[in-house]
Amino acid sequence: MDKDQKERYVRWQNYRITQLSFSINLFLGFAVASLAYAINLKLSSEADPAVPLGCVIILWSVSAAFGCAATVSRLLDYRYTAKKIKEGGGLNAFMAKWCGPITWGFFWVQIFTYAVGAYLFIQGVVNA
Repeated sequence: MDKDQKERYVRWQNYRITQLSFSINLFLGFAVASLAYAINLKLSSEADPAVPLGCVIILWSVSAAFGCAATVSRLLDYRYTAKKIKEGGGLNAFMAKWCGPITWGFFWVQIFTYAVGAYLFIQGVVNA
């Protein structure tokens, strides 16, 4: 790569990092807000029995947990990548290599569990 290509690569890499962090936080916010709403419905006894609130609460809780895990994994990725560059070492290289894919895995599980919970919630409301 020439200098111009390296600069563009670094710029787009920064955009990707920023976008992933934003997306994780966005779906984490959706999961927590939706979870609070579902728990409020369950406690107020206003929920229709057609809505599977227990299952929805579990799915949105799992989504929030994976969002938190993705955030922690992302932070570990930054930490070990910086250590790998500064100090080298086998553990730092191993962690820097695997924290990124783990973060992406947590992110996709977070989105999937939130989407399934939302589908079940909406399906229950529509069928009520």
